[in-house]
Amino acid sequence: MSSSAATPRNVLFLLSSARENGNAEQLARKAAESLPPGTVTDWLRLNEYRHEAFQDLRHAPGGYTARPASPEMLALAERTLAADELVIVAPVYWYGLPSSAVSYLEHWSWWFRLPELRFRERMRGKVLSLVTSHSSDEDDGVAQPLLMSLQLSADYMEMGWRGALIGHGNQPGDVLQDARAMAGAREFLLRPVAVAKVEAA
Repeated sequence: MSSSAATPRNVLFLLSSARENGNAEQLARKAAESLPPGTVTDWLRLNEYRHEAFQDLRHAPGGYTARPASPEMLALAERTLAADELVIVAPVYWYGLPSSAVSYLEHWSWWFRLPELRFRERMRGKVLSLVTSHSSDEDDGVAQPLLMSLQLSADYMEMGWRGALIGHGNQPGDVLQDARAMAGAREFLLRPVAVAKVEAA
């Protein structure tokens, strides 16, 4: 889904670090500074939703309709659907996504089984991207599991995939000294993105 001149672009930043204002978040905020005037930016901390664990009810009696989603999680779903682009902001944790981001993506499985949300239909054509950081100065390969997980998710949902903005740092604020990441941040959210052509399974 693209924004027109009459409808400002809406970018949802999904902060999934276990600490506030870490390197991935600081890098994302630098990237957001380059967004055009009028862009709507929404910043959401996924840790605030950790108390609502995902349950796989696909094969349970009654399926997902037997356990209605809470108003809080339905509000999160609608906040997701209101965005034109979702930016997962996630440091590398044990070569994967932080658990709050994993839980959020797991809830997509619930949401697209709720007919009233039309979740999968409404997600089609949106853009997904990743802003991440890690402490290795030389090997961005440690971020590949995160990147591939999200790229495959975008393909499955028929979303566009912007790719990843990767920074380096250990202590909070170190990423601001990463010249390559700072240069990438200035253009990352401005690049045109083609909608994925891979058909959903």
